[in-house]
Amino acid sequence: MTIKMNTNIQQERYSWIKPILEKRLTYEEVLKTCPHSRRSLERWVYKYKKDGFDGLKPKSTEPKTQKKETEIKIKERIVELRK
Repeated sequence: MTIKMNTNIQQERYSWIKPILEKRLTYEEVLKTCPHSRRSLERWVYKYKKDGFDGLKPKSTEPKTQKKETEIKIKERIVELRK
């Protein structure tokens, strides 16, 4: 017997929520073996129902603003001018 390993995060997430979507298992039953939290499973089920398989792609956690901080030299000059 061979075991097929998931090749990406989307497949891994889908494999955990598939029994819930097919109503074969409840959240509590899946959580007995699942290394993820109930909230994560709920979020993945919601995203799957909303956007399909593409909804399970991980999103960037990088801040959308303040990517570059002002140089210290410029900050010091501003403080100097204000005084």
